[in-house]
Amino acid sequence: MSRVERRLRKRRRRRGVLVMGLLLALAGLVVFQALQWSAARERKLLPPGRQVIFTVRTGEGSVEIGRNLRDAGVVDSVNRFRDVAEERGLDASLKPGTYKLVTGMSIDAVLDILARGPSTGPSVTIPEGWTVAQIAAKLAATEQFTKDEVDKALESKDLIVPYRPKDGTSLEGLLFPETYSIEKDDSAEKIVQDMLSQLEIVMQRQDLSAVPRGLNTYQLLIVASMIEREAKIPADRPRIAAVIYNRLAAGKRLEIDATVEYAVGHGKLTAKDLQSSSPYNTYTHDGLPPTPIAAPGEAAIQAALKPADGDWIYYVLSDKDGSHAFTSSYQEFLRLKAEARQKGLL
Repeated sequence: MSRVERRLRKRRRRRGVLVMGLLLALAGLVVFQALQWSAARERKLLPPGRQVIFTVRTGEGSVEIGRNLRDAGVVDSVNRFRDVAEERGLDASLKPGTYKLVTGMSIDAVLDILARGPSTGPSVTIPEGWTVAQIAAKLAATEQFTKDEVDKALESKDLIVPYRPKDGTSLEGLLFPETYSIEKDDSAEKIVQDMLSQLEIVMQRQDLSAVPRGLNTYQLLIVASMIEREAKIPADRPRIAAVIYNRLAAGKRLEIDATVEYAVGHGKLTAKDLQSSSPYNTYTHDGLPPTPIAAPGEAAIQAALKPADGDWIYYVLSDKDGSHAFTSSYQEFLRLKAEARQKGLL
């Protein structure tokens, strides 16, 4: 082999090493960016120290539990939660139930709590669609607090109230419907704050950049509360949402019975009730009511965020199961209403 050939071979070898080095560096950069993206994806949404009401359901494994914990901001990594659970032999020992956790906890601390099991103290379940008055009565009925303690808690200036306007005073629609454990030393204010904090946890899971018609988050909760009170079956929620937004867009009054029921304090509305001067009466006032009319669950909030695609302006109860018929025609609305009366639904 001549000197020239040896020199060319060395150059090719150096060039190959250089190319390989560049490829390895590029691969390392891709891996680094992927890890950075994964870490950002798993980063908790809420600041540490916020209380979270967390439920482990029967049959859930460490991966699903870890994913839900990450989404709630309690831990920052699903994979690390699973790995630590396996290393400690707790993968199959995490007990179903409802827990009080806080955002930003260590994985070991969370595993200790979930392996020990939920609190044995009393619990209180707040159904979707309840008002503050109903929730207050339920808290007092636990006999853990007096009515006076509950009333003072609801009016406390120390509460952290997400989404409420600065000039607002009502907690209506902001106490999230869920099951809450009551520990021995808990105060009524603590439980009320749990409900407010849980709403924030739920809202953090939603895409609030997609709120229809440019409404703010509080107005979204007002819409969700009307959906919660009006819809009797899940399939109707996004359709009722569409009717609400369509009527707002057309400049029509909402004419939602649930708002009048809230205003007058009872169901089975009369013609006189529909003429109520209350600002909550959407038969006599334009736009949205001033506050939510009840506590919406997550499904109603999601329906308010993602209404069905339809041009409906009216809906009428159509079946004993609570389902509604929807239409954009006033004449069709009158016909559907007459049919509902014949069926004894109205």
